[in-house]
Amino acid sequence: MAQKYANTWSRAAASLTALSHTQAGAFRWGVLIVLIAVWFVGGLWLWRAEPLSEALYRTFSAVSMWDEYFNANEPMREVVRYAALAAPVVGLLFAFSGQLGRSLARIFNLGAARHVVIAGDSVAALSLAQDCRKRRDSVILIADELPSETALGLRRKGVIVLEGNATHVETLRTARAHHAAHVIAYEPDDTANLQIEAAVRRLVGDARRKPPIGVHVSTRSPMLLKEAREMRSAQVRKKKSQASPIDPKPFSLEEMAARALVQKESQVLLSLAQQLGQPRLHIVFFGFDGAAEAVAERILMSMWSAHFEAPRLTVLTQAPEAAEAGFKARHREAFANPNAWVADIAFQQFDWDMASVGAEVLEGVEQSRGKPTAIIVSTGSDPGNIHLSIALKRVCNNGMRWPVPIYMRETSQSEFSQQYAKGDETEELDAYLLAFGAHQVNSTRARIIDGLLDQGAAIAHEHYSRSLGERDAMSMRELQAAMKDWSDVLETYRAANRAVADAAMVKVWDAGFRAANKGEKGEHNVAVPPDLLERMARREHDRWMAERLMSGWRPTGLSEARNNDLMAHDKIVGWDQLNENDRNNDVTQVRASMDVARLMHKEGFVPRG
Repeated sequence: MAQKYANTWSRAAASLTALSHTQAGAFRWGVLIVLIAVWFVGGLWLWRAEPLSEALYRTFSAVSMWDEYFNANEPMREVVRYAALAAPVVGLLFAFSGQLGRSLARIFNLGAARHVVIAGDSVAALSLAQDCRKRRDSVILIADELPSETALGLRRKGVIVLEGNATHVETLRTARAHHAAHVIAYEPDDTANLQIEAAVRRLVGDARRKPPIGVHVSTRSPMLLKEAREMRSAQVRKKKSQASPIDPKPFSLEEMAARALVQKESQVLLSLAQQLGQPRLHIVFFGFDGAAEAVAERILMSMWSAHFEAPRLTVLTQAPEAAEAGFKARHREAFANPNAWVADIAFQQFDWDMASVGAEVLEGVEQSRGKPTAIIVSTGSDPGNIHLSIALKRVCNNGMRWPVPIYMRETSQSEFSQQYAKGDETEELDAYLLAFGAHQVNSTRARIIDGLLDQGAAIAHEHYSRSLGERDAMSMRELQAAMKDWSDVLETYRAANRAVADAAMVKVWDAGFRAANKGEKGEHNVAVPPDLLERMARREHDRWMAERLMSGWRPTGLSEARNNDLMAHDKIVGWDQLNENDRNNDVTQVRASMDVARLMHKEGFVPRG
């Protein structure tokens, strides 16, 4: 049974919040109108022989219980009497029931624990709050300027909405953040999110929390995300002997969207590249905002196949010089070590606001970089992405110029994406649209709180640290148990194993398998053919070097030893320079990928055609 984040008090507070804000106005007014109708219609019928003024007086007097009503012995008079008494009582009860429920909810919330606290009023924060409620978690949302109708809708679902600034300790105290299971800092300002983490830390103080409170800090800056993760690693090193009450978990929605896209679409792209007779995966980007850069990073770190050359990226953007300078500054080592590997990425000029997409744009890319395997559209604007994607689909399918998938970045699901950007729905080879990155599928409990995308990375780390690749395949129970130690893994190893997990389906494809479709009978314990193992291990080493260099590591000098603090590694060398033990580590990671894939695709695998 899935874990629910709530205790008895927080669950009662959530239920009372939903009950006191239930949209039952029609029912309440209906009951009141029926009671009044019975009172007046019945009273006027009883005194129909009297003049109208006298009949009205005697009907109203039913409330006072005068003698003719008090000693009533006929059914109609009894009905009128009780309807007259019930109408004002029920009216008052309905009038104050909402306020009473809200007051009781606040009282019960004083004992809330093991719940989820979300700070922020963005659409992603609201999406996470609703998803947690669907899974019966108790949720407290701290929002400073939430529209009243939005707040009412959330309260009707049982979300307790607090108005206030989440960077303040007292606001977090009111939300019982120091007794929560998880706190998610979802403000649009990265600095504010780091302040929320610091405020939770001050609020908890030296108190013990077992398990620790997971503080998930949203970051938009890739450099700040990296630094926040490194700070977490430093804290883990420092407090190994003493469990910390706070477990900081920095995350990026853009990175999550990119990883999910690579994991899902890697086999599609490899099969298409093979079908088109291409020597390598070549991804063309239209736009290079934060989401596009996240996808580029994951491709360069993970999409390495033993059947193809290193991946290639081409970026068309309005400011290519600035985009190139920024990317190279953030990934300096990926361009400063030509003896190991240099990222194959080129930046070209194209202003979609000033010029339309035509054959000349495609021709320019083909001549300079070759035909693509896929297109990523991520300009920073959902409407802009939709318009550009439609134009690209039209020109790509003109004469079957580029029959490739067009992955369209979308922050929020639109009617267009649900109707037209759903993926390949035809058997013929043509360009099609697929939306990715919407908060409805990205900002979820599974991905942010449960760490779904990191489950495969935990398996890869378990393989490497315990040399599990030397024995038989792990059972599913062992695969799931590997997650328990993931919170203690240093960030540098987390980053490396995330890339291993993202590359898992590439390894499965290289081994000759694909994920089973619905209704197919898949095999679960697939293995790498012996004649492919060394070839795949060589490519895995190439991929590992690319990931390390992209993550900021560098090769050591001739007389320099490995230094984790300085991010210098003595194994960032060619395959031929590795010893037998190091080569076996790459073999282990290849086998680890197969177990990672098993965990991610429980339906199994079938031989690919």
